[in-house]
Amino acid sequence: MSNLLRIGAIGSVLALAGCGGGAGDANRADKVALQVDQVGCPDLSGAYAFNMPGERGVSYRGSMLLEFPVEDGNRVPAAQISGLIVQRKAHGLYDWRFLIDEARVMQQLEVIREFDKPRYREWYHLLNDPGRAAYVARNGKAAHARRVAELGPRSEIVRTLRAGSEMVCRDGWLELPREYAGPIRLTRGEDGSIIGESHEISTVGVTVWCGDGCRDLPIPTGKFTGRLQWPRSHGLQAWKPDDMRGRYVFQRPIDEIEAETAALKAGQARSDALRYASAGTIRTRIEALAPAGTVVDEVAVRDGKVHVGYTAPVADQDRLLTTISEVAGDRRGPQEVRRIVRSGHFDVRRVEFALTDSPLVLRDAPYPTPQTRAAEAEPGTASRMAVLALAEPEAPKMPPAGFAELREIRRRVGPLFPSGTRIIDARYGGGNVIVVGEADSNRSVSDGLRAIAGQGSTPELVRIETTPAGRMRFEILLRRSALVSE
Repeated sequence: MSNLLRIGAIGSVLALAGCGGGAGDANRADKVALQVDQVGCPDLSGAYAFNMPGERGVSYRGSMLLEFPVEDGNRVPAAQISGLIVQRKAHGLYDWRFLIDEARVMQQLEVIREFDKPRYREWYHLLNDPGRAAYVARNGKAAHARRVAELGPRSEIVRTLRAGSEMVCRDGWLELPREYAGPIRLTRGEDGSIIGESHEISTVGVTVWCGDGCRDLPIPTGKFTGRLQWPRSHGLQAWKPDDMRGRYVFQRPIDEIEAETAALKAGQARSDALRYASAGTIRTRIEALAPAGTVVDEVAVRDGKVHVGYTAPVADQDRLLTTISEVAGDRRGPQEVRRIVRSGHFDVRRVEFALTDSPLVLRDAPYPTPQTRAAEAEPGTASRMAVLALAEPEAPKMPPAGFAELREIRRRVGPLFPSGTRIIDARYGGGNVIVVGEADSNRSVSDGLRAIAGQGSTPELVRIETTPAGRMRFEILLRRSALVSE
């Protein structure tokens, strides 16, 4: 059947359907309950559950009930309205408060938290003491409630309806105009609810060709009376933050979390700077241990650890890990080791790990030398220790502010030890001075420590061990005092 014939057949059905189905007053409240005012408007004051009519119900299309524009340019659809509170203020004058459902309110609150951080922060702190108590003490409870409502998410939309303008009243019915059809008629039902009706047209979709595709064209098939009912809902009120207590915890302000996170990171960075050597120094030390073909491509000090990454041939992927472990023992060796296969590069491996206590990364830890390590090393290890010693960064030549020159410090400290003891090196580190020497016995070292303490300093024996020649090699940390000051 062609589209023209199909449309003609449907038109015949429409003619047979006629124009019946006019609105009736079934289930309407009596005259006393209606309390019709001087302009013919019923008293609809009360709180009601707001719902969307069914398929054969009243159509909100083209009326004020379809969606609700708000100041920020958005629109709240009828499906997101959960209730209605009506107040008759005078003859032919109403305030209608449409209550937004909780899901929409909470969604809006998240938007405020993310994109209007100062507003959310003030709102958040007004909900609980001490912010609430302080505001109430200054401005009173009513002002506090108003401020919380101003800052918080929109929970209701208020519309003022006037007879002859936004609505028409006739014989106890309130009529809301629609753009595309007759009005929606509302009144009070026998049970106290708001009931409504409207003239509606039933349609059927006919598929037609529009040049760029097919679409359904709605064809009228008859008329019917649409109906709606908004039941009474006692105790209904707009959403308030207190309604969420016991079942929801409001999230803290984002800007406060960001500030705390930044402060923690800054504190960790300061701690890392005191604990670890610079990334460049650590890279130099680790590269000195790397076998040929292994490329150290990442050294980063962050979050309380030193993060290292290197690329090596598959056969040698663990050689650098093993050497680093041998430097200071397995307990202080690589942690969180990851071996990564890269697409298209199956002949090499990317290895990532972290170091926390290795002498390779600590700022003031005694650093291995070929002599001290060779005495205890297994065969083949001494050569790696020699390479490691070559990677030790050169001590700064210029003294930090307030410190004497290293030559002068060595000249002062040397005479405090018994004869046979020799100060062979000194360096600055971590706001202190490290003095390195050799003595012929442990007793000589102890005597020197006591003599330094007698000069008003507090020495700390950092390291002592026997050299291959049988002498005692020691390192002493000297904190700032007259002995090392300029």
